[in-house]
Amino acid sequence: MTRVVTTMDNIIQETIDYTRQRKIFKQPVLYHQAVHFRLAELQTEVELLRSLLYHASAMYIKGNDVTKLASMAKLKGGRLARELSDSCLQYWGGMGYTSEVPVSRFYRDSRLMSIGAGADEVMLGIICKYMDTLPKK
Repeated sequence: MTRVVTTMDNIIQETIDYTRQRKIFKQPVLYHQAVHFRLAELQTEVELLRSLLYHASAMYIKGNDVTKLASMAKLKGGRLARELSDSCLQYWGGMGYTSEVPVSRFYRDSRLMSIGAGADEVMLGIICKYMDTLPKK
């Protein structure tokens, strides 16, 4: 999961660099408030995910059961990867659909995070089990 967080950091930075160069209405795309605010929101979400991963790691090292935290991290990581790749891809315009740019590959590949090794619904079921919110049988 830390590799994905690093990739998300890199995608945001590459998007910042690209939108600083790409111009629309005679100014860089990055200078539009909606763009730099959205990138700030995404970076905030990445930092929150990183904090969750660090917390889960520290708890694991202390010998605690981190199944719920790991499930939360996988759920959030997969959803954030899709959200981030979709938002950043939008700012790349047509260039975002070329296979040469990492945001395009990340957009394609990030979908697997919510499917592989346990779908989002499986992660939600695990989280609910640990929260004791599942219906009693």
